[in-house]
Amino acid sequence: MEILAVLLGLLAGLGGGAGYLADQTARQLLLDQLDRAEVLEVRIQSQPNYRLLNGQADRLLIAGRGLYRAPFPRIELLELETDPVAIDPSFFQGASLRLARPLQAAVRVVVREEDLNAALNMPEVLRQFQDLRADLPFGRGGREARRFELRQPRVEFLDPNRIQLSALLVEEDGGTEQKDSVQPTRAVEVVFNAGIRMDEGRSLKLENPEFVIGSVRVPDEISAAFLGGLNEVFDLQELEESGILVRVLSLEIEPDQLQVIGFVRVETLERTLSR
Repeated sequence: MEILAVLLGLLAGLGGGAGYLADQTARQLLLDQLDRAEVLEVRIQSQPNYRLLNGQADRLLIAGRGLYRAPFPRIELLELETDPVAIDPSFFQGASLRLARPLQAAVRVVVREEDLNAALNMPEVLRQFQDLRADLPFGRGGREARRFELRQPRVEFLDPNRIQLSALLVEEDGGTEQKDSVQPTRAVEVVFNAGIRMDEGRSLKLENPEFVIGSVRVPDEISAAFLGGLNEVFDLQELEESGILVRVLSLEIEPDQLQVIGFVRVETLERTLSR
């Protein structure tokens, strides 16, 4: 959540005389953190205004559309509103930037189906779909587990709160056979439906998956790979490691889009800013 850190840094520096340009400056700082942004608005509210000089504000507001930063999916809509913000006043005597109290924010995010699919097919995420081992009915003989990978993964949003996952399931060559005896790579399209929900507000979980090739049930290793790819896109663990807690309160599947409502809590933030 580098966006919050950037805004806090701006708020702490308003005593330098740029307060009347706070909204415009904050917007530009956020743009610098993104690869693309179609629409982005920022508001820093404080009554009375002189509280900004002490690093305090009633709230920070962000509203954006068409935001993108690889490898995450393009965000169709982002709305973020913080609780009151306070910077440790020691910053103004030369100390590092710190929060005087934890910062909390409500957030609403909407992601389109096509943007999520684009993210699923990025190299960083496709690694989750490689080197799978499972005993499938179309393997090249024997009962031992064979190596497979999923290609061209795709998600379709169903209503209510169900998704359809599809991909090409391809058996990988062993790499030890002689060249003349290598058999052609086999690929089978896999499609299955499942419910989806947030587990403890931090990771995605599939519920009651209907997952078959023809009339044969596919092993759990394949559905686990799909789930790993989705959680790679919506990874919250990395944020927690940097002291930022994110919890999803509501996840709703609508035609062609997914909506997430949650909250962010920053317990501590310490960094040195150039003056």
